[in-house]
Amino acid sequence: MKNNLTRPTILVDLKKCRIRIHKNTLHSIGNPDNVLLLVNPEEHTLAILCSDRSDPRAHHISWASLAKRKSFELYSSVLVKSLRNVCNDWQDNQSYRIYGEIISNEGVALFHMTESVLVNRAQS
Repeated sequence: MKNNLTRPTILVDLKKCRIRIHKNTLHSIGNPDNVLLLVNPEEHTLAILCSDRSDPRAHHISWASLAKRKSFELYSSVLVKSLRNVCNDWQDNQSYRIYGEIISNEGVALFHMTESVLVNRAQS
C-alpha cells in the first residue's frame, strides 16, 4: 500500500458543503483544466476524471489561483448531499478524508467512500 502522503486524496466537508481535491490528485490525472466528478451510489465510489470546458457538469480549475494552495476547493450543496446520502454512516457537519487510487490508463482517480476517515475539525 502506498504512503498516504502520495495517494490521491479528497476531503468532503459536510458542514461547508465543500470538496477539496488535493493537488497531488490533480497531478496524478494529468493536471487537467477541467474535472468531472462522478458518483456511483451502488459501488459507493466517487471518480474524478479529466474533462473539457464544453461539458456543463465540469468544474474549471484555475491553476493560477491554485499555485499557493494545497488543494482545489469546490462548493456544491447538491453534490455533498448526494455523497452524504450514499454514505449513511457519515455524520452531519463532519469532514471525511478519502484516499483513492489512480487508474492511469484512463486518467481517473477513484475513491471508495466506504473507506473514508473522519477528520478532526481542527485538521480540516
